[in-house]
Formats: sequence, C-alpha cells, structure tokens
Amino acid sequence: MIHRIVALALMAVLVLSACGGTQPAPTGGATPPPAASAPTTAPEAPTVAPAEPTVAPTTPPTAAAPTLKVLAAQSFLADIAQNVAGDRLKVEALIPLGVDPHIFEPTPADVRKVAESNVLIVNGAGFEAFLASLLENAGGERLVIEASQGLTSRTAREGEAAVMSPEELTDALCVEAADLFLAAEEIAAGTDQASAMELVAHKEEEHDHAHDHDHEHGGMFWQVALTRQADGTYAGFLKWDAEGGEIAIATSDGVLTVTGIDSGKAVEAEETLTPACSGLNRAVIMDVEKGAYLLKLSGFREPKATLMITMPAGHHHHDAGDPHFWLDPTKVVTYVANIRDGLISADPAGAEVYRANAERYTAQLNDLDRFIAEEVAKIPEANRKLVTNHESFGYFADRYGFRIIGTIVPAVSTGASPSAQQLARLTDRVREAGVKVIFLETGANPQLAEQLARETGIQVVSDLYTHSLSDADGPAPTYLDMMRYNVKQIVEALQQG
Repeated sequence: MIHRIVALALMAVLVLSACGGTQPAPTGGATPPPAASAPTTAPEAPTVAPAEPTVAPTTPPTAAAPTLKVLAAQSFLADIAQNVAGDRLKVEALIPLGVDPHIFEPTPADVRKVAESNVLIVNGAGFEAFLASLLENAGGERLVIEASQGLTSRTAREGEAAVMSPEELTDALCVEAADLFLAAEEIAAGTDQASAMELVAHKEEEHDHAHDHDHEHGGMFWQVALTRQADGTYAGFLKWDAEGGEIAIATSDGVLTVTGIDSGKAVEAEETLTPACSGLNRAVIMDVEKGAYLLKLSGFREPKATLMITMPAGHHHHDAGDPHFWLDPTKVVTYVANIRDGLISADPAGAEVYRANAERYTAQLNDLDRFIAEEVAKIPEANRKLVTNHESFGYFADRYGFRIIGTIVPAVSTGASPSAQQLARLTDRVREAGVKVIFLETGANPQLAEQLARETGIQVVSDLYTHSLSDADGPAPTYLDMMRYNVKQIVEALQQG
C-alpha cells in the first residue's frame, strides 16, 4: 500500500514538470521578462514623434541666442535693427511712438533703460542732441552703434537755406529781448577769472515767465554789476557752461571777449549785429563747443551791464549737418551694414544670422527704392516741388528729383522758430514757384502752415510719418510701410497739375 502511494506521488510530479507549470515570483525580486515570441500582427505606429527631424533644416544651426539688451533711439531705427537681428535678439525703442526726437528729453526711466542696455543704436550725425548727457547719466559701458556712420551730410542747394539777413536777425533778437527783459536777473561779476560769477539758467519758481520762454528759445537775460577800473570804465568776469552750438550774445555798450577755459583760445564771432533795444547795443553770433567759457566784460561806461545769451532764432547755421539720411532708403543700406557689424561685434556667435538677415533686408530696401522711383514718375516734373515743416526731406529730394522751395522752420531741427520776415519770404516764394501743397509730419503744430495756406491757397497734408512709426494698427508700423505710405501721400497730392 505504501509503495502504491509513493508511486502515485512520483507520477504527479513528473506530469507537472512535463506541462511547464508557472513558478511564483520570489517576494522582493524583479519580475523576469516574458519569453520572446514571434508577433502575429504588424507593430503599431509610434505615438510620439521621433527625436531626429525628418526634414533637413533650411538654415544651419547656430549657438543659443544671447541675453543682450538692445535699445535703438527711434522707433524706425528699432524696426530696421530688428530686421537685422531677426529672432535672435529683441530690439526696443527708447523714444515712444509719436514723440519728436528733436525735442526729446529723457526721463529717469529712460536713463535706467540705457543703464541696463548692452547695445545702444543711434542715428548719429547730431540727431540725438540728448545723447551725451544721457550716456553720462546712465554710466556703465555698452556698445554704441552709430547707424549713419560713413555717410556725408548734404549741402543745401541754391535757394533752399533760409538764411536771415543781418536786419532780420537784429529784429528777431530785439523781439526776444523785449520779452526776456521783463524777468532779467541781477548778478555781480567777479573782479578776475578766479572770482568769476557763474551764469545759471533762470529758476522756474522765481521766474515763471522767463522759464517758459527759456524752454522755447533757450534765452537768458541779466543785469550785471561791474567793478570800476582805474581809467573810469567798468569791467567784470563771468563763467558760462555752454551746451554747444550756435548762440547769440548781446550786451550794452562795451567790449565782450569769450574764451574757452580749457583751451585758452578766444572764440571768434561769425557775425556782428548792432541792436538798439532793451539796453542792448551790440550782439555777436558765434559757434561754441560744449564746455566752460570765460566771459570778460570791459570798457563799459556804466556800472551795470546788460547781457543776453540766446539761440539766434530763425538763423540758419551754414555748417549744420542734415541727419535725416533715413528718408532715402539707399542710405539705409549703410545703416543696415553698420548695425550688422555692430551686432556681430556684440554677439559673434550670431554672425551668420545677422549677415543673412542684413542681405535679405537690403534687397527689400532696393525694392523700396524702385517702388518710390516708379511712384514719383507719376508726378508731372513741374509739380515736383516740396515745402515742408522743417529741413528734413533733402536726401529724399536729391534721390527722387524734387526741388525744395522752402521750410516753415528754417533748420534741420524742429526746435527752431521762424521770424515774421522768414514767413513772409516763404509766402512770396510759394506764390512765385506755384507750389500746390505743404507737407507736415504727424505731431507738428499746423498753425503756421495753415496761415501760409490761407495766404497762398495751397493744400496742407499733415499726416506724414518721418521721425516715428505709427502703432501696429496705423499706416506706418514699420520703416518700409512708413516710406511707402509717405510716398503715396506725396504722389496723390502732387500728381494733379
């Protein structure tokens, strides 16, 4: 019996082994992978895209984009630079849309933007009058790219420059002196260079009227106490910190000498005038560099001298360069090259990107040039005459065959003011030339243009974009759009004879 039970047990074990029974996984151990077997159906397509691209990239890979902060002074310049930078860098504009760069005054927030920037792109050629003080206040170091570097300022053609006669200059100075005289400050001059009194702008809280006028014209007026000399005349010394540029200095009867403190050289007068108003008898027009100057007053017959320093309103500086290169797209090609080279200097790893983008955008500028030429051809040659708000369309006129008859503001900056004589002379020229239209940029004060239109019967077009782009929904959100829009406005206004 026992032998039979053992035999049955042995047979059960053998049967189980032959059937391949599954063994339980050991606790705490890894489950062994199942035995491989041939699939009976085709495998399903993967649900995740393969890591490798299935199409070759159109451009070779470049290094990761840098974290450079790039600023451009004007909106149109930021757009030009963005086309060169492409997706690799973000370019922001410093001056807000619609703000005139000629009279832009940086805020503390603007100074911070510049302080935090790695690259600052400017037009150059004297366009950014605020630049030197802005960089000084911002401190630090950054790459400054001057977009117009290498371009030569144009020389005004015969009849374009609104130069005032000596008589007109004298009248303009007397008009300003009559206003400033009401808020003249009394100061005492030093007896020598060491004790020279420093001239400062009138304080707003004490001289509201003078401050308002100073903001508009830059004029200041003083009554200066002098010291009696051995020969019975009176003399004194003053220090003056000049911003630089063309200025007019007028005094009562006496001798004025202006000397650079650092250079020790006397500044020569470009023109001498003889006003007879508000206690003034003599005036000089001179061009000074930014810096400190010593003013020596001598030979005065009275113990108190009258002194006025101002910008010569309406006077055209013969040597003033025109910075409005960008209104000729063929000159913007130079902008693109300078910006390209500057960005490569700041970010060498992106050189290939910047070169390719610059080449592509240059082709678009050449297309724009052809478009403008074709559009201008629609204007009868006799009608290709421009009167504008200020001297900004010179390069555009040179490129596309326009004749500039005159400007309301007789300067490359909108900060200057015309005299009554200049407006009268412009009115006569408009009538003589048979001008049909006067063109203003957006934001310009239309008052004088409307006065000219009433007197001559011409049309006023007041919505050109020249110094700023429009917002994204406007007609000029990019530089290329801005130029096309302006040209269409000009052609539409002038093509009718």
